[in-house]
Amino acid sequence: VRAEAGVGWDAFVDWTLGSGLAAQLRARDIPLLPGAAGLAAQGHVTGASGRNWAGYGQHVKLGNVDDTMKALLTDPQTSGGLLVACAPGAVDDVLGVFRAEGFDSAAVIGELTAGRGISVKG
Repeated sequence: VRAEAGVGWDAFVDWTLGSGLAAQLRARDIPLLPGAAGLAAQGHVTGASGRNWAGYGQHVKLGNVDDTMKALLTDPQTSGGLLVACAPGAVDDVLGVFRAEGFDSAAVIGELTAGRGISVKG
């Protein structure tokens, strides 16, 4: 799983649950906009973050993820984020295309496997 900037988390949860795939994500690898973590840690989060978590949090298993990251993951303001999935053997090529187009913060943030559910680890 690859991400650039923010990710529409609610859409990702819906897509994953409907796909027959399980997602294992690494919160530390998810790109954030500069200053976003600091502002969220100070309590500057949207009310929708809590409502989003209330709506689909039962489908997500959090491991060692603090409240700041949880709020950022559920923030509906994605700043036009993009999520891309590709075969493991294509990772370097896909990241190369993003980087060639100026998207230097594109990152591998996890993997999809057969199954169901979403887990996020710190």
